[in-house]
Amino acid sequence: MTGVVNANDVETTVLSWGVAKWLVSQKTHGSTLSCGEVVVLPGKSHEWHDHPESDEIVYVLSGHGSFGVGENLRMPIGPGDAVYVPTGVGHDSHNTGWEPLRLLVMYSPAGPESGTPETAHLIAAPGAPVLMHTDVVDTESAP
Repeated sequence: MTGVVNANDVETTVLSWGVAKWLVSQKTHGSTLSCGEVVVLPGKSHEWHDHPESDEIVYVLSGHGSFGVGENLRMPIGPGDAVYVPTGVGHDSHNTGWEPLRLLVMYSPAGPESGTPETAHLIAAPGAPVLMHTDVVDTESAP
């Protein structure tokens, strides 16, 4: 398959910390490169993990956060920043801002996007509405 792919035309993986939409993948295009948008909600974190067979590039579309790569490197990230994660290196992302952290994520070779995370709440069909929730703490009545 070639041509334009719209985010409304692909399924959505709903997670406890946000959502992911894979626009180009091995599964949908037979591509050796994959690309998708990942949204990390305010105050949430994408868990520490690695990709044993793929490099990853993360480009920040909007929002602010921090990104950990390897054991001792944590850096602030914001719009226009790109992070390179080599094959097999552990990494995670944290949304430290008040708005969603929108990331364009690419894998080479493609593959990691095709697995459904064990933490997925549901896979929403293309075009289906998706509800995302953040935790709000009432600081006035908290102990």
